[in-house]
Amino acid sequence: MRYHLAFLFVLVLLVGAIDWFLWQFWSKNTLPPKIKKVLGVIGFLILPVGFLSGFFVFGFLIPDANSHEVYNAFSVFLTLFLFIYLPKVFFLFVYGVGQLPLLLQRKTIKKRKRHYPGISRAKFLSQIGIIMATAPFVALLFGVFKGRFAFYTRHLKLSFPNFPTAFDGLKIVQISDLHLGSFGTNRAPLKEAVSLINEENPDIVLFTGDLVNNFAGETRDWEAIFGKIKASMGKYSILGNHDYGDYSTWSSKERKAANFKSIVSANRRLGFQLLRNESVTIEKDGAKIALSGVENWGHPPFPQYGDIDKAWQQTNGETFKILMSHDPDHWDAQVVGKKPYDLTLAGHTHGMQFGVEVGNFNWSPAKYKFKRWAGLYQVGKQFLYVNRGLGYLGMPARVGMPPEITVFTLSAAKTN
Repeated sequence: MRYHLAFLFVLVLLVGAIDWFLWQFWSKNTLPPKIKKVLGVIGFLILPVGFLSGFFVFGFLIPDANSHEVYNAFSVFLTLFLFIYLPKVFFLFVYGVGQLPLLLQRKTIKKRKRHYPGISRAKFLSQIGIIMATAPFVALLFGVFKGRFAFYTRHLKLSFPNFPTAFDGLKIVQISDLHLGSFGTNRAPLKEAVSLINEENPDIVLFTGDLVNNFAGETRDWEAIFGKIKASMGKYSILGNHDYGDYSTWSSKERKAANFKSIVSANRRLGFQLLRNESVTIEKDGAKIALSGVENWGHPPFPQYGDIDKAWQQTNGETFKILMSHDPDHWDAQVVGKKPYDLTLAGHTHGMQFGVEVGNFNWSPAKYKFKRWAGLYQVGKQFLYVNRGLGYLGMPARVGMPPEITVFTLSAAKTN
């Protein structure tokens, strides 16, 4: 309750400040009075009151939700809010920065005679602000209708001195963060993703957690799609923070336990061998590699069910070891320099579904929350890869951070 009220209080201040500053500009607008009055009532009264009321209602509905439909409704609501208020923020930023020279100016400049039509600073800044405000609107529009389904494969070739030569050229496909409930009844996008996976002819497919948003019901009727994923050496999965039902208030412990049991069985029903703090040995021509999978381990408020010691104890002295752990923070906390896994695969961050990636330049707000938020990382001889996720959560969009299928080709490093 306190959290919801504090969030709403901050939101009221934010929305109020944005609209108050915009009203100062709007009050000087030269539109016809009747049109100006109607648009003003809609833009500065009906919309802000409606959005604030919506956040208040969803703040109470979500914790007690018993179905993913509430989450999806909030996703649509949040997107509409961003469509309205992101352009407002961009407009205010451009207009406000442009006004700074006037606020800092101390001397009065004598007007000079002009030989061409003049334009006031305010009008010029407002026009530039309007142009700039369209950028987030268009980007979000693309992210909603195209970006969240723009699946792509990212290929990486990694070599290790201790990699068994019998496995040379081993192809592993990693997917992560499906959040099936977010797709609702729309099956077509993930059919395309499965086709892309199969085109790679993987030896192993690894899914690094967050099958659902919170509810077992989200997994219904997906068998025909995920059952078509082909991998000659097996398909394995782990649990993510959303797979425990911890994001709802349940009427009883028994209902929550039943929900979790169904999510666990859904992994197997969809064709994955679920690893819960355990390890398996994969063999080829007498050579062996270890594959470990731990339950979710994260910093609070994310649950810590992972037991890497238990998984490690089940390895059998294999020279090369792979770890699946949903939260990349786990790598720094309990893997690097402590458990000699050669390659760790994680997800969780989604790259916050927003960012810019051009060549070697990568940026996302996720970098301010996660030390390892996307891509490949190395410390000493140990590697971590953070997948950007295949699904989406919260905002039904991906802007500059498309859904990812990662394809690893592993080989033995050549030695002189």
